[in-house]
Amino acid sequence: MSGSGGGARPYLTFQRLMVTIAALAGATLLVGLACSLFGHVSLTWYVWEYRLFGLGAAAVVGAGLAASGTALQGLLRNPLAEPFILGISSGAGVGVLFGMVVLRVLGLSTPLLALLGAVVTCGVVYGIAQRRRRLDPFVLLLSGVIVNVFNGAVIFSLLLFADKNEILNYVRWSMGELPQWIWARPHLLVFCACFVLGGGAVLLVRAAALNTMGLGDEVAGSSGVSVHWLRIEIFIVVGMMTSAAVCLAGPIGFIGLIVPHICRLILGPDHRRLVIYSAFVGAMFLMVADTLCRTAGPALGVGRIPVGIVTALCGGPFFIYLLRRRFREATA
Repeated sequence: MSGSGGGARPYLTFQRLMVTIAALAGATLLVGLACSLFGHVSLTWYVWEYRLFGLGAAAVVGAGLAASGTALQGLLRNPLAEPFILGISSGAGVGVLFGMVVLRVLGLSTPLLALLGAVVTCGVVYGIAQRRRRLDPFVLLLSGVIVNVFNGAVIFSLLLFADKNEILNYVRWSMGELPQWIWARPHLLVFCACFVLGGGAVLLVRAAALNTMGLGDEVAGSSGVSVHWLRIEIFIVVGMMTSAAVCLAGPIGFIGLIVPHICRLILGPDHRRLVIYSAFVGAMFLMVADTLCRTAGPALGVGRIPVGIVTALCGGPFFIYLLRRRFREATA
């Protein structure tokens, strides 16, 4: 892919980059350790190890979705863009459910099937919304809604062939529940983490190009950015990271909407900072949310609350706020 950002002066030297990543990783580790101490079950070594695996999955999912949302918003110059809304999460969900119901597998092949579903969905949404290599942001959102509905129909069709246990497992999974069985399949967690780390590295390399995209397609193109190929590259990377998140925890929504906006308000619009901070803040956000669900659910007598419910309750009103603000800006 040609071009990387119009010759902008790098914000971070390699040394500063490593220090920033180390500091954020340390903060994330401390948050994870603190979260592992809370729960309704008495803390033993086994319980603590069990919680650490769950929190590791939360960190991978939160980082992947938050970084993906940051990249999509910068690429499309649309504050409403994120994997869940654009249908990428539901596409990955189709791949996961196909593996569960048709192929009867749950292992390393599952993230690959999720990736296939996510990439196909990205291609469909991009194909509908683009015309002569130009994207209309609102058409893109509508395309995501349409594809979400279609993917939902495919999912319900697959469930017709599932047995009762698979349907019950899907219902919990579709609420956005972090896996309680991940300790038994650490290879799956490592595999998905590699998806997220690899995708995050690509986004960091392309962050300067995302900055240039904020000036418009014409300016970005004249600055040496191959706009069309950058979009394809970012969509593939976002599909890869989203598929890892969905494989682990189901279609958790709005992490990619809330976290990038919080980071952008604090740090400004520079994606060379946003990609890094969003990933770590997303990891910490979802670990805290999962801990809340793990402790509040038994206290309310409903068992473990799927974390996707919490993110939806937070993200729904936030999305409406952003949408209304967007309309006010358009009519001003």
